[in-house]
Amino acid sequence: MEKDLVSIKEANESLQNSVTDLKARSMRDNLIFSGIPEERHEDTEAVLQEFIQKKYKLDYEVPFERVHRMGKWKEYSSHPRNIVAKFTYFKDRELIRIRAPQKLHKSNVWVNEQFPPEIEEKRRKLYPVLRQAKKDHKKVKLVRDVLYIDGQEYIPPIGSAPRAFPTPTPAQTRSASNQTAERQYTPQNPTKDGRQAFKRQRQGSTPDRIG
Repeated sequence: MEKDLVSIKEANESLQNSVTDLKARSMRDNLIFSGIPEERHEDTEAVLQEFIQKKYKLDYEVPFERVHRMGKWKEYSSHPRNIVAKFTYFKDRELIRIRAPQKLHKSNVWVNEQFPPEIEEKRRKLYPVLRQAKKDHKKVKLVRDVLYIDGQEYIPPIGSAPRAFPTPTPAQTRSASNQTAERQYTPQNPTKDGRQAFKRQRQGSTPDRIG
């Protein structure tokens, strides 16, 4: 009976992971633009196209599959709704995303990747570690819900708080290039009890504000 319950639980987890993966794949060509001014009854695709041409100075119009604002219109809202854009070509999507830090600097506009809620939750838990690693002058890369620090995959300690990290054990981090090599990344300058505290940070779909 116990084995049957374990098998059912594993099958359910596998199914949930498959659904999450399908959701992520469907959002692969999407970007979320936050902070672009909004007018009621606007042509949102035209608004986004004009914004991109103004900031990126491209010699062509970026083709989209769909462009729309998220949520319902609120007449007295002080913040414009986010724009979700599904790009026709992934290379255009990457061009806009990669150049955003340079092109949108000091523009009060953010460009983020779109992920399912399940992946967003995992990413949020990794942001404090990512920020501290940057402060420690480490090379970091967040790919979907996997964080790499100096080329190694970070494995969060089981049951740990999102903003506090215990003294590492050798088995908590596995190498991104060699799965048999294991090492745990720990932020520098830990407190006396071996845990590093982090200040509360703004949470979003990417760890750092762009623009």
